[in-house]
Amino acid sequence: MTKRKRSAEDTTPARHGHKRRASNDPFQDQKSVRELAKPYLLATARLHIDIMDITWSKGVNRRIEPSHVRELRDVFIKGGLERSAPENHMFVLCDAEDVRRALETRQDDEDGGDEGAREHPLLRWADVNGTKVEVMAGQHRLHALREYIKATGAVESDAWWTCELYDKDKLPPDLNMRLRVNRRDPSLPDNHGQIWKQLVSVASDTAGPSTHITVNHKLVVGLRLSSEKGLPTRRLVTLWNHERWRDMATRWCQTRLGLETFNISTFEWMASLRVDGYWFATLEAVLDTLNALPLDVTQDVGLGDWNMLSTALPASNSNGEARAQDVVEAAFFPTDGCNNTNSAPQRTAGLLRTLDDEAYKRVYTAVSAAPNLSFVDLKRFLRPKRPETETAVRVLHHVVSWIDSRSAAELADVNPKSKNKPLLLEHLQAALDNLSAYRDSPAYAENTAARLQRRVLDLAIRDADAFRAQEVQTLTIENVTLVDKAD
Repeated sequence: MTKRKRSAEDTTPARHGHKRRASNDPFQDQKSVRELAKPYLLATARLHIDIMDITWSKGVNRRIEPSHVRELRDVFIKGGLERSAPENHMFVLCDAEDVRRALETRQDDEDGGDEGAREHPLLRWADVNGTKVEVMAGQHRLHALREYIKATGAVESDAWWTCELYDKDKLPPDLNMRLRVNRRDPSLPDNHGQIWKQLVSVASDTAGPSTHITVNHKLVVGLRLSSEKGLPTRRLVTLWNHERWRDMATRWCQTRLGLETFNISTFEWMASLRVDGYWFATLEAVLDTLNALPLDVTQDVGLGDWNMLSTALPASNSNGEARAQDVVEAAFFPTDGCNNTNSAPQRTAGLLRTLDDEAYKRVYTAVSAAPNLSFVDLKRFLRPKRPETETAVRVLHHVVSWIDSRSAAELADVNPKSKNKPLLLEHLQAALDNLSAYRDSPAYAENTAARLQRRVLDLAIRDADAFRAQEVQTLTIENVTLVDKAD
């Protein structure tokens, strides 16, 4: 069979594409992170799990998922541990001198103690060094091994796992983070909040004016996001480049509630509407409430807890009255219609399960003492109906036009492709300033524009059906101004 000749159309794009990758993305060498980190690997060794610390020195480790621990324990019981299989190794950070000392003092009669062994038995680490190693990846296996020992009655001396020991002083920051990223276990994927925190950690280790470019590179390569199916990578880059939203998203993801609710597409869409203050007021209120409670915001309040509290503790009523004490008590200690004063009050099932009874009571006391704490309905807030919200923003555009034609012209002139478009609040403030100047009256109060923005958006969203009626919709999608542009 005669081979078809390759034409210029066959070869040119491929050649140009290769050059583009070579010049713009020089690290596309397809090496695994373990290959890249090999120069910093001190040893592969068996370590007792008692000397393993799952608290990260960089960022915050993932929460332990009990269901995943049970799943792994059952796998161990049914199929064996396979601790020495390379794909099951734990990654740990430690001091090079500690490793040297442990290797020199190991006992030759330990199993696998010959010099040619692929993994060194360093089970006397605690006696030799008195230090712990930092687990970068493998904490669920560690907990599952403990559960396995309880279930099988195995001896504690067998509570070891094969680890890859990396030099904590020499391992580069990007590899340090990449070894922590959970890409090998599809049953426990990273959520958007965890990915954001990993990006923040990588960025914090990048100094100098090239930070912005380096972050974009590590988005795809350093965190291996290009292999994450369904991850909106381009939206992630856009959101990261939005300085105000980058700061807010980072603060939001420092809490467990934030980690569980952060969604890249939702936050990027919110940012695109240019009404940051409208969204930030609610996000700030949630963060303020969390910080007012006597608990660990990184561990104790998840989305399920918050939903229970927001349902049981609605905001102040229309008259501005704070919630009643009996409402707070019912949220934390429901009676189910029983008034047995002789029995101890029972906690609300499933609420704040990480807290013991004393800590739970402290939270109840704190909420009782601050009846105006805001427990926002995040289910509604973080899942807004986009068409209705976008229509409300268009109504706000028209409000600017009604107040001042010059501000309307400036608003209409904003380049939709600009990366640094001014907030709508700035146009609204300018319109109010121009109005007061035209009337030769005192300037409006500083927060007038922000309050007006909120009232307009709340009204338009609440009465969305009216504003999305066909005859009204035709008007809202029109340009905000038909006046001559200001000179």
